[in-house]
Amino acid sequence: MEQNKLTELLNAVAAGSVTAEEALFKLRKEPFREIGYASIDLHRAVRTGVGEVVYGEGKTAEQISGIISAMMDSGCERVLITRLSEEKSASVRVEITYDPVARTGIAGGMPEPDGNGKIVIVNGNGKIVVVTGGTSDIPVAEEAAVTAQFLGNDVVRIYDAGVAGIHRLFAHIDEIMSASVIIAIAGMEGALASVVGGLAA
Repeated sequence: MEQNKLTELLNAVAAGSVTAEEALFKLRKEPFREIGYASIDLHRAVRTGVGEVVYGEGKTAEQISGIISAMMDSGCERVLITRLSEEKSASVRVEITYDPVARTGIAGGMPEPDGNGKIVIVNGNGKIVVVTGGTSDIPVAEEAAVTAQFLGNDVVRIYDAGVAGIHRLFAHIDEIMSASVIIAIAGMEGALASVVGGLAA
């Protein structure tokens, strides 16, 4: 049960339209759902604020379809699937939006940034900056960016800004210095993270 559904249930108890016993039954009814090949954690959103994400690699399109259907049937508004191949995405029987660069699928649509993103924001409602050293890092960066957006965060992308051409990074100094979270991805060396860390508050 997602937190907004839990809030609705508690408000119904407070208003007297649902008894405490009925609410307790709904909460106990399905902490997880067993569908044969997967045990779906339906209370993860209640415990952590974020529902379960489907890891697509190693699962068949049929299994992914079944997991998404079970989650949405249980009240989950949207589902993120990561590490999903294009071939497998075409065989998923549930309507999803597929991103071939990030290798992600989304059932239920991408939410608008709400200022209450599920990644911990230290300085209020700031942006998450995803920066890469080179273009080879973009698939990993896009997976991170799409995941952060799926969780309700506002994301800024800065790609191909490695330290070998550090002026490319300095061109984005305002975004870096005002970010609340920075995800630095550089597959060939680790200098980018240190340089960005030195520029950021």
